[in-house]
Amino acid sequence: MCQYVFDASRIDTSPGNPLSPFSPPHGWDGEKERYRDWLLREFRVNPNFRQRLGIAVRASSMNKELHVFGCFRTELLEIIETFGKKGR
Repeated sequence: MCQYVFDASRIDTSPGNPLSPFSPPHGWDGEKERYRDWLLREFRVNPNFRQRLGIAVRASSMNKELHVFGCFRTELLEIIETFGKKGR
């Protein structure tokens, strides 16, 4: 499968998935707080990540169904829900 064709409603947070910008590197042993730090770094340096996060945030704001799975599902959903809101 081409890495540029994706289902934007399906988001994997499992470590080691090269097709998901929300997936930390293979062998990732970080805790949930480290995952959030990793996401912040990716946001700063990875345009693909920023674009995919923007798609997820927009879909969420339009009440579109997102299928987020993997070990960091809860953390990513919280970030998507609070992205751009004051006091987060």
